[in-house]
Amino acid sequence: MRMGKIMKQELSDLSVRELALRLRQGEIELTDVVDDVLAARAENASNPMFITVVPEQDLRKRADELASLPAAIRSKMPLYGVPFVVKDNIDVVGYATTAGCPEYAYRPARNAFVVDRLLEAGAMLVAKANLDQFATGLTGMRSVYGFPQNPYSPDHIVGGSSSGSGVAIACRTAHFSLGTDTAGSGRIPAGFLGIYGFRPSGGLLSNSGVVPSGRMLDSCSVFCRNPDDLRLVMSSAGVYDAADPFAKEVRGRPRSLKDPTVGVIELKDEYFLGDAEAKRVYAAGIERLRGLGYSIEQIDYDPFAEISDMTYKPELMAERAAVLGPFIEAHPAGTYSPVVKAALMNSTDCKAVDAYRILHRRTELVRQIELDAWSKVDVLALPTAPTIHKRSMVERDPAYASTSLGLFVNFAPHLGLPALSVPNVMRSDGLPSGLMFVGQPGDDGLLIDVAQQFAH
Repeated sequence: MRMGKIMKQELSDLSVRELALRLRQGEIELTDVVDDVLAARAENASNPMFITVVPEQDLRKRADELASLPAAIRSKMPLYGVPFVVKDNIDVVGYATTAGCPEYAYRPARNAFVVDRLLEAGAMLVAKANLDQFATGLTGMRSVYGFPQNPYSPDHIVGGSSSGSGVAIACRTAHFSLGTDTAGSGRIPAGFLGIYGFRPSGGLLSNSGVVPSGRMLDSCSVFCRNPDDLRLVMSSAGVYDAADPFAKEVRGRPRSLKDPTVGVIELKDEYFLGDAEAKRVYAAGIERLRGLGYSIEQIDYDPFAEISDMTYKPELMAERAAVLGPFIEAHPAGTYSPVVKAALMNSTDCKAVDAYRILHRRTELVRQIELDAWSKVDVLALPTAPTIHKRSMVERDPAYASTSLGLFVNFAPHLGLPALSVPNVMRSDGLPSGLMFVGQPGDDGLLIDVAQQFAH
């Protein structure tokens, strides 16, 4: 094994843990990290993954500040010098928060809670990422700042709404990034880009300093390139925030599960929107789990699908309208994505009685899932998405293109469940595919363990 200083072009190949360790030990200089970030940024300059970038002088200032810390302090920083990106609906002092809308932009007085935790752990912010406007959509084609490009195929979407956060990791412009996930936005891009995308148990990551979308469902999410990176980032970011009324002190199950039973779905064509290749790679992922020694149990997915289908009903979209509707009404001439504006404003006149009927039905389905699914299995293994759309298809039918991708991701936020999209086998057309593990509340560590086994 080669010792000594690592070549600059290889920095992006290091895990978060190894990069931070080598930086703390002085095997790599922080200036090398800054140079690497700037080179990657220049190489991807034509790809609109960012709304704002941290200027070179500020990156070098942060590097100098970290380097000047006493060794005793640096040794306690698990993310020392590691570059990261945040979605531009997450507050960072000194930079505008746009949520993808120029007229909405404001300068926050303080950092988001999770950003402070990451900075305290030694991480180095390098950019604020592009997104589907107001974090509404799953395609990555609802931004007025340009559409991030899929490095595997310019004809295919990257997924959203955390489009830039996902592309930043796939293009190696940072080691990890923060997105948000209200209905799958932190997992769909991961599935389309061959990376890891994690939505933790509801309330585990603070939403203080994050522009709300659907407050009952919102969560920060994390993108990275390997499961151990995820474990390390979550150990720093997953601190209970008493100031966030939606935060929870999430605890794992009292027992550790060895070789959990994995619930899978039937290989119905309708689950894959007729995409035979998506069905093939999902089946291949299940066979890999079987080969690793996991017990496989087929579940009835209909109750989960019914909950997912509730997500974009106007009565539940009204929660988003409650947050953002007043702003749009006050700024009717703003720079909006037409489909986002329509989705928000078309739900303002819904009846509360209809919303309660949906919520009551959701409660019934939750009990059914507890009795029928969770009584048999410990973890679900689902496709991250039923298919991957071409950009031309999204242009023809933007509403369907987004809602059709939510079949497997939409239900988890409703139930507060942790869900982790991991790279599955490549499709025959050269595109990545995602397999998604879903657990019960508090199973965050278990999902990362399963992902780590699946990766080897």
